[in-house]
Amino acid sequence: MNKHLASRYRRIAAQALPLVGIWIATVLTAWFLLLGLNGAAAALAVLLLGWLWWRQDRIGGGAQSATHAAAVSAVLLALGFVSTLPDVVLAVSAAPLLAYAMAAPIVENQLRPRLEAHRLPEHVPRPLTRVRNPMFKAASGGGIALAAGAARLLPDWLVAVVVLLFLLAGAATAGYQLLRRRRHLPDREVRTALLAYRPDFYLYYSGRPEGAYQLQMWLPYLERTGARGALLIRERQFLGTALAISTLPVLLTESVEPIERTIVPTLGAIFYVNNAAKNVDGTRYQQVMHVHLGHGDSDKPASYASSTTMFDRIFVAGQAGVDRFASHGVLVPEEKFVLVGRPQVEAIDVRPAGSSLPQRPVVLYAPTWRGVLADMQLSSLASGQAIVSALLDAGAAVIFRPHPYAKRDAESRVLVTRIDALLSTSTTGGHLLSDRAAALSIFECMNASDALVGDVSSVMSDYLYSNKPIALAHHAGDRLEEEYPLAKATCLLPVDGDLAAGIRDLLAQDGKAAERDAIRAYYLGPWAPDAYAQVFVDACRDAIRVGTHVAS
Repeated sequence: MNKHLASRYRRIAAQALPLVGIWIATVLTAWFLLLGLNGAAAALAVLLLGWLWWRQDRIGGGAQSATHAAAVSAVLLALGFVSTLPDVVLAVSAAPLLAYAMAAPIVENQLRPRLEAHRLPEHVPRPLTRVRNPMFKAASGGGIALAAGAARLLPDWLVAVVVLLFLLAGAATAGYQLLRRRRHLPDREVRTALLAYRPDFYLYYSGRPEGAYQLQMWLPYLERTGARGALLIRERQFLGTALAISTLPVLLTESVEPIERTIVPTLGAIFYVNNAAKNVDGTRYQQVMHVHLGHGDSDKPASYASSTTMFDRIFVAGQAGVDRFASHGVLVPEEKFVLVGRPQVEAIDVRPAGSSLPQRPVVLYAPTWRGVLADMQLSSLASGQAIVSALLDAGAAVIFRPHPYAKRDAESRVLVTRIDALLSTSTTGGHLLSDRAAALSIFECMNASDALVGDVSSVMSDYLYSNKPIALAHHAGDRLEEEYPLAKATCLLPVDGDLAAGIRDLLAQDGKAAERDAIRAYYLGPWAPDAYAQVFVDACRDAIRVGTHVAS
């Protein structure tokens, strides 16, 4: 089985199996009670509720379901042991536990902090505020006590006392957290810590965990500015990833209002790495500089989206980044544009001019993402088998590196699997399949290759820096070079035409070297290699400085 598919199925199982197991265990508890196997029911309930106590915070999307399952188990136990536990114990225990379970999802939704800070210096949450889902923990703890009493491990009076203590502890903790939330104390404490931390910039992200590369590509260069920063993220599902990819403090706000608490006087700039709809929530604060970085320079519609006009500054690699807005009717004041190059290409090895390809060239095939919108359907992945077959027939070794988002939809995963299978059965060997290529950075893949077959994407633009031959996989069209100027510097590879001829052009005498020289500066800027990345670093420093001046 393809490793991407296996990994995805493991993730699905990790989310689904705990909840399925909870309900199976609950049904088994009820069945044991009906059969009169009270001891087995008690033991299973103790195991179930104890496991829920330990793992409930990690059950994906299952806080409410797990709470209800725990409550059902507790109530079933209470009913099943009605003949062995006094009525007073049941009255004190079972009914409040059921009420807790029913109220817990609503209450705990209110308890979720609106603004969270992680790794923020001077921010040490109070002990009781660290207790997640106190109502759930009280209900499940009380259920364990009921089971212990039913199994005669605790005397009746002690069962009632322990359950009552759990209920009081849960209510007190939830009430304390709710009171703090009503008085906005958690938000204020984060703001106080931010005032002490004195951040200069935020790197803003809204999106899925697999989009982490959009942040990672900029982090080393923002670090070079010497400025103090933090990650500002908008989705809880990204929190673990954000903490893993950076040592910066992480601010999480799932709603728009708490963002205001993060806008402190020292903050000069907020940098945005994509075109997410939630970007507008950040740009509403005019006292800081809002800078659009994007996550790659290409001729895709995302690189000239009209939503980009809301930012104060738009960082583009070269003049091509400016011109594509106007050529597509998106009017942007010229002063908003800042040419900064693509600092990441400093990691790319540049082939000496006039070099010839080796006898068995290594070709990087890097199809872009099959976007969800019609104008983003620029991927050649559907024709990938034919393209790779043509490369193999031409005697090339292939590095196959699909876009990180290729694993998001089932059809793309199938296409990736088929291309991997084609390469793995090749008799020539020396190929790099998608899973191994994904373990390398895209720039490591570029350095390991002698030529590129790609689509309209930032990979194509970045590869220009290497001075190596490029083939553009495309669907036939009359306005190809007008729509995508970079095509002038590539061998054209029509996916619905003669692929073999296009591959021969790519691997033959390099006839596009002069065109690449001319268009490289147009797309990536004219700066010398030894000062190239510094252009971006200086532009970031200036944005922070100007933004801080505006705020003051």
